[in-house]
Amino acid sequence: MINNFQTITGRKIKMCLVGCGRISGKHFEALEKHKDNIDLVAVCDVNPERLEAAASQTGAKPFKSYTDMLAESGADMVILATPSGLHAKQTILAADAGLHVMTEKPMATRWQDGIAMVDACDRADVRLFVV
Repeated sequence: MINNFQTITGRKIKMCLVGCGRISGKHFEALEKHKDNIDLVAVCDVNPERLEAAASQTGAKPFKSYTDMLAESGADMVILATPSGLHAKQTILAADAGLHVMTEKPMATRWQDGIAMVDACDRADVRLFVV
């Protein structure tokens, strides 16, 4: 495999986050600490109240649809703060959209899903991070 990762220089890294529940607050805190280098450009959640609260707190554009956020946010990377069972599908969609992925633990709930996540990111030549 050839890695053609493009280093982002001369501008902030644009990130988006899906899953505006409890753990997202920790990500919002970390992003705030690194605001000189990172912009949170979008947030997404299926719960309208959580979505509105996250958008209000961060100033990020709210999305009800994950696929719309991937297509329209202009982000470089997505943070997955969703339930563990969703990480595999969401990672594959993000990789297919050309976004790097940072996922909460556990990365996957089944071995095969974890392998599929790594394979999708390798094929798309994007990075996969697990926090």
